[in-house]
Amino acid sequence: MNAFRNTLRGIAERVEGAAAVAIVGLDGIAVETYGVAQDVSIESVAAEMLAFLKSAQNPRAEMFSGPILELTVVSEGRRIVLSRISREYYLLLLLGGEGILGHGRYELARAAAALEKELV
Repeated sequence: MNAFRNTLRGIAERVEGAAAVAIVGLDGIAVETYGVAQDVSIESVAAEMLAFLKSAQNPRAEMFSGPILELTVVSEGRRIVLSRISREYYLLLLLGGEGILGHGRYELARAAAALEKELV
């Protein structure tokens, strides 16, 4: 198993309620995934979230000054967190409704700092 997959597996095992974790490029394509979710495609979630992120980072959008470092979407049954690794890559965490959002954000930030050196 490669280092990326080991990192993703570690996040999924440490974060209660984690359904899937992925490293995603700015194009919305998952580079590596790890997950236990059977009812949702992490690849589809990644594509939708990165499209949303790119539209929010549009140079004409004046509400942000610089790249988005983290993006969280919360619905009734899911929580999705994107955490920036580098200019080109993000970590994506898909949590079930019972997942602990703060712990997930912490684990993603920790992993992003470690993965940054690998993906630059």
